[in-house]
Amino acid sequence: MLRPVIMIGCGGSGQKAVRYVRAAVKRKLEHTHWEDGIPAAWQFIGLDTLNVQEAPGEIPTMPASDYKSIALQYRTFSELSDALLARHIPRERLGYRELIGWRPKAEQVNVPLRSGAGQMRAVGRTAGVVALGTVVRPRLEEAFTACKSGGPELEEISEHLGIPVPPGTATPDPIVVVLGSMAGGTGAGILLDVIDLIRRTDRTGAFPIALI
Repeated sequence: MLRPVIMIGCGGSGQKAVRYVRAAVKRKLEHTHWEDGIPAAWQFIGLDTLNVQEAPGEIPTMPASDYKSIALQYRTFSELSDALLARHIPRERLGYRELIGWRPKAEQVNVPLRSGAGQMRAVGRTAGVVALGTVVRPRLEEAFTACKSGGPELEEISEHLGIPVPPGTATPDPIVVVLGSMAGGTGAGILLDVIDLIRRTDRTGAFPIALI
């Protein structure tokens, strides 16, 4: 049986790469006359600070439910930083110590969040710290659930593509792949945190693959 897949693109380069792969998979299925679209057990997710997906004319976009902006409603890094610090007051709390030393001063960051992280990893990571637990984790939980329940459809599509499936075959654990650029802001800032979040979200995500 073909395996479930969860592919997550972090930042501009990462989510564009995932969109390219999703489009290629969709074309492949259409060329084999599969008419039911991409199976639910193949999950493609994009994460970025932008509100909308970049270059929609060049690269087919993914469904809106699969693209998550981690900038939330915040327009500037100053607003984002204030929201982060507000969660860790008083300063004696252990979480506050983890915020010291790596974040830039708010007045040093002029790029609007909804235009990206300005190739500053600390800006992307700050957005991730604020949003990963509330925005991304629920989407990951949905993805793992879809992989676990998608066995019958994967069996059908496997047979359609000429891959025999012996009776009683259990649905395999998903292949989990995280993509991101080392040179950017959002992707480079959140990639390792996303990997940690995957491991904490579901036991079948214990060994994700990183493409950097």
